[in-house]
Amino acid sequence: MTSAAPVLELRGVRKSFGDEVVLRDVDLVVPEHTVTALIGASGSGKSTLLRCVNQLEQIDDGVVLFDGVDISDPRVDHDDVRKRMGIVFQAFNLFPHMTVLDNITLAPRRVHGVSRTVAEAQALELLERFSLADKAQQYPDRLSGGQQQRVAIARSLAVSPRLMLFDEVTSALD
Repeated sequence: MTSAAPVLELRGVRKSFGDEVVLRDVDLVVPEHTVTALIGASGSGKSTLLRCVNQLEQIDDGVVLFDGVDISDPRVDHDDVRKRMGIVFQAFNLFPHMTVLDNITLAPRRVHGVSRTVAEAQALELLERFSLADKAQQYPDRLSGGQQQRVAIARSLAVSPRLMLFDEVTSALD
């Protein structure tokens, strides 16, 4: 029996900012249906690694494979890659001028072409699962840090990503 390609694989990934090497020859394999935790001191490159995987930062050397495809190739459509990944940032990055419901439905509607009706129904289902249904019409500044984090997680899950990336996943949980 042959095993399927890992969902994510990094081979010799290097990333520098000026003279500072942040990621030095990182190798990582993330098999399907697993959770992989990166543990390290503040400033050790964990967030940078996630940003490189999500194509928000370009690596200097090495290869990033997503479902066996080299997504570090500059010819790859990075927006297409990001459509299949969810990321929850440390600061959550919710749009402050949009309600919780609008934050969650934005990507499904604008990026994935889902109708407003369907996107809202799916978002409300996620909000119910996260015990936030009563917050759908609230703005992010009216929510606790933990509630904002759960909204950010729901927002990422709303596009049914193949891969979820969490930066400081336990930082603000209630």
